[in-house]
Amino acid sequence: MSAAPSTDVVDWELSIDELRAVREHLPGLVLPSFVPDGAPAEVPVDPLLERGMLVREPVAGVASWADALDRSFLLTLALQNAASIVVQVSAWHPGGAIAHSTVIEKSAASHLTVRTSTGEHDGRATVQGTVIDQAWSTLAGLIPHLEVVWQITGSATISTVASQAVVDAAARRDPAVLAAVVNELHVPADAVELFRGLAHPVQHGFRVKAFTAELGAVFVADWFGTANGWLRMSVGLRSDARGQEVTPELITDAGTVTVTAQTQDEIGTELLGLIAGLIKERDV
Repeated sequence: MSAAPSTDVVDWELSIDELRAVREHLPGLVLPSFVPDGAPAEVPVDPLLERGMLVREPVAGVASWADALDRSFLLTLALQNAASIVVQVSAWHPGGAIAHSTVIEKSAASHLTVRTSTGEHDGRATVQGTVIDQAWSTLAGLIPHLEVVWQITGSATISTVASQAVVDAAARRDPAVLAAVVNELHVPADAVELFRGLAHPVQHGFRVKAFTAELGAVFVADWFGTANGWLRMSVGLRSDARGQEVTPELITDAGTVTVTAQTQDEIGTELLGLIAGLIKERDV
């Protein structure tokens, strides 16, 4: 944590209650939904003064702390309210969970991260401001560390019904049952190894959603960490079913599941492409 701004990065760490207290004293500020609602119990301001978020003690009873907050901190936090591009991340691992929002406006980026450790009710928040060039590396740094025993490769798409059957059969750890399912549902051999990974305990996850002011939601992706590496999973429809009203029956009858094996570096590269593409579309 650095209270003193540098050229490209400024960042501050605070408790969730401290963050909520700041929000309550900035009328009109709306933070992402992963920051708990409501005002906290009285929060001492001395730690905020010591860590540089407050440059002077606020007047007792005043509704707004805007004049007392460090300008870089105030602007970085306020950027969460208004921007052309928003990327949200949810991640989890055996040690805890991460909720994150990156907001991009012109050449600046604001990053708000809440980390909660397993067994804790409260977490710690980080507010960080960077130049736009560092947005993707901030996102890539949120990917949970994964111990890979054997990295698999490839990509496969099968029906929703087949995917559930293969995962259930693999979980039973009976080769005869799995072989019967694969034969009955005509599952390609290259798909079996990929979907088998989802039958084992999955203790790591990484989800990315992106939005723009003009188009709304433009991207969503889910990765699950296994002993065989990261598996990206997406759900779709067969080509002949696209354009129809999506119902539970249609998903059962015509749904597809695609699993793609990726390394952590490959996920990072995809995030780089995502940010570059969003900025390019914005600046056209």
